[in-house]
Amino acid sequence: MGRDLQREDWLRAARLALLHGGIEAVRVEKLARSLHVTKGSFYWHFRDRDDLLESLLREWENEVAEILPTLGRGPAGQRLLALVRQLEQRARLSEEGKVPSDAAIFAWASVDPRVAHRVNKADEERFRLLAHMGRRDQMELFHLVWLGFVARGRRVPELRKRFPEIARAMLRLFRAPPSGSRRSQGSTRSRKSPLRG
Repeated sequence: MGRDLQREDWLRAARLALLHGGIEAVRVEKLARSLHVTKGSFYWHFRDRDDLLESLLREWENEVAEILPTLGRGPAGQRLLALVRQLEQRARLSEEGKVPSDAAIFAWASVDPRVAHRVNKADEERFRLLAHMGRRDQMELFHLVWLGFVARGRRVPELRKRFPEIARAMLRLFRAPPSGSRRSQGSTRSRKSPLRG
């Protein structure tokens, strides 16, 4: 049975352990127990625990490269909508251990300076890419809202189930015209004009 497990099976178990128990839960013996195999089968796929941990961090760092091609080349609003849909899907998949969890990686970074350095570098790259999708101030706010959601979701796991609802609210917020724009002033005037009679 142990040899039948694929590398992805171990990674999925490790992602779930990291999400639900933190870095200390990512131990070969614990993962083997959760997979109902001996720990010897682990070594068919990884040199050691450090190799597994490096794989977890590297796959999270490479996530943006996987997501970007799926966003298309349309207007910024369409790409932002596609990004939110991707985040919604990935949030659900991360709960199943199928993709890395931002919450788990950020929690790991909070206790390991080496990981924090790499996460900060990757996070800067993510923001740089986001900045090309709309007004810089809106995209910075979008990014901070996402980080806040991830942090709170770590403390209150049930909240993560509300991501689709929160994602839709974020989209409405960021797609709305600024309050001082001509478009919003025009729509206000057109709503008032029937009342003037």
